[in-house]
Amino acid sequence: MDFIRIFAGKSGFLNKTTRKPRVMLGRLLRERILPVLGALIVFLVSLSVLYAGENVGLSDNGDFRRVLLTNNIEYADETDHYYLFKQDYVMKLADADSLPSAMAEAWKTNMEEEIYSSPHFLIIKLSKELNIIANAAAGRPLTNYNIAYMALLYIFMLSVAAWVIFTFFADSKIRIQLAVFVLFIFIFCDGGYLLYFNSFYGEPLQYTALMMLISFGMLIYKRPSVPKVIGFYVSLYFFAGAKLANIPYSLLAALLAVFIVVMRRDFIFRAGVILSALICVMCIGRLYSSIPQWMDRDTTYQSVFLGITKGSASPEADLEELGVDPKYASLAGTHAYMDENEYPIDISTPEFERDFYERVDKLDIAMFYLHHPLRLIKELSRAIENSAYIRPPVVGNSAQTPMELTDKFSRWSHIRVALRFLYSPWVIFPAFIIITLYMIFMNVFYIHNHKIETPAKKYMICALDVLILGLWINLVLPILCNGEGDIAKHMFLFTNCIDILFFVCILGIIIQPIKKMLGSAAAIAALTGIFYIRFPVQTITFGSLDGEPITWEIFEQYNDGTELLITRDCIAYMPFDSENNSWEESELRSWLNNEFLSGFSEDEKSKLVRVTNEVVLTYDERGKAVAGNHAHYWNFTRSLVSDMAKTAYHYYPEDLVFLPTLDMMKKINFSDSYWILCPYTANNYMERFMNKDGFILHTDVKNSKGVRAVIRINR
Repeated sequence: MDFIRIFAGKSGFLNKTTRKPRVMLGRLLRERILPVLGALIVFLVSLSVLYAGENVGLSDNGDFRRVLLTNNIEYADETDHYYLFKQDYVMKLADADSLPSAMAEAWKTNMEEEIYSSPHFLIIKLSKELNIIANAAAGRPLTNYNIAYMALLYIFMLSVAAWVIFTFFADSKIRIQLAVFVLFIFIFCDGGYLLYFNSFYGEPLQYTALMMLISFGMLIYKRPSVPKVIGFYVSLYFFAGAKLANIPYSLLAALLAVFIVVMRRDFIFRAGVILSALICVMCIGRLYSSIPQWMDRDTTYQSVFLGITKGSASPEADLEELGVDPKYASLAGTHAYMDENEYPIDISTPEFERDFYERVDKLDIAMFYLHHPLRLIKELSRAIENSAYIRPPVVGNSAQTPMELTDKFSRWSHIRVALRFLYSPWVIFPAFIIITLYMIFMNVFYIHNHKIETPAKKYMICALDVLILGLWINLVLPILCNGEGDIAKHMFLFTNCIDILFFVCILGIIIQPIKKMLGSAAAIAALTGIFYIRFPVQTITFGSLDGEPITWEIFEQYNDGTELLITRDCIAYMPFDSENNSWEESELRSWLNNEFLSGFSEDEKSKLVRVTNEVVLTYDERGKAVAGNHAHYWNFTRSLVSDMAKTAYHYYPEDLVFLPTLDMMKKINFSDSYWILCPYTANNYMERFMNKDGFILHTDVKNSKGVRAVIRINR
């Protein structure tokens, strides 16, 4: 074939003898080569996000322990593992004298632990094998374990899903192909998703399996075949086992087999679909039967005491309705993973076993919420607000600095937070209701006209039904099964599904004519703009810093004529302290009440009113508490950050100048990142701060953040 003549742009070779090879080459490029190149780019982008420059991932929040123990892995260095990302671990191999014996040992499971079945463990064991082979080749100890090899497996799975999706759109217009590629890279290769790959959480397997599940489902719609069906149900099994809470939704998705069988009439295809579905359902059933008792008990405890009774006006009445003795109402607001001496009642006794665990199950919890729909809506609203971040904001990403959050390839993470309507209950609930009603109408219409519909159309409608049901299930299930415990992390699948839905909507906008595209973009901008409407704030000038007058916002006016002021902008950027998060002993408090005030005149100083603030204490400093009976529970949303602070360990320091308090969080602006007057109560070296995106996070006191001073004056 004369390739020069084929690619000659204006050489006039448009006769019949050259048109066919040119068309065939074009189809080969678009349908075979471009999808592979796209998948390769996904692979390389993912690698660069995790390993270009400083290696990043997710630190442990306590969930690693059961995974590491079950798979015979331990930390190489356990220092600060709850807040620092750890790259290196050690495999416990009973026989590591040779490569074959070490590889055989890698497949063994620690049977001394109360294990459960999960394909997640298969990925871990495969990564152990890769580590052993790499160690042998490099001459390192065979027991070394680098988590990067597990990340490579997840990156490969995501790249396969990308290749399948790009192949699905291979015969579409170039504009659509380019849009799919750019959106996939921008959204689904975002650091918020990829950071999970460098962790022992179940979310990365859930994420990659879901993407493969969707991709194979698309190919079945386009050109059904037995291998694609097998790929679909294998992906469904991995999805179900990645997080055992996915099992109900996975069983629902398995019912798609009923509609897949009508896609083709031949016996082999239909037998392959039915057999694949049956094997998948049986394997998922085995996953469900392997759920250990402790896991079910812990999640039930969370659902009741960190869900139903938390913040309840009458926890005694709630417990009575659940069939539990109201004497356990004092446990409201506690969770299942506290130290034994933190509970007001001993929950390890046979009496509590009998009175609670033997009386309450998930069905009781579901029935309770059915009888109290408004309380369910309230809990779901909290869950939606906690779905803003893709990555969990409670764990660190850096291997160097505790609780540092990386910005590597995180544009979509920032944009989805900035959009706000993606995690606003006032938008999500109406949108879900409208979509659900639309799908009900579509189902009624197509059932009524079933004789004129193609099998592919029936399959598509059923798949959309499963997607919509999945959105509702993924919203409700975390609350029913775990209450508010670690809710931000448990909303990962919901966030993932919202992003998939947003991806589809944006793609639909892009393929529209220019006028409609611009109109849709304007509608999104207007919807986003609503959340940024701010009423003018009254300001005054008072005091000076480095010779420049300080502008203050009047935050609140009191009946006695005094006013609470907060600096309009950050007046400095500095660490909270060099050692600990105690406000009374902090270097920042000393600076605010001494050096900072040196720029004020004597007349201005005389107008300052000493303020007594309610400040929560860390668990270790509870001995200083004037009131309270529990550590302050962590939450990063402004609406919930002060939740249960009144009953947490706290004391009452007095200051002329202080930081924004928890009570101010719901109304304060957040154009920058700055310290707030609240320690992270799980340790003595982290302080909370308002992030520039409007969420309250925590970081090491040695890190520099902005300072917004607060004073009360009598003018």
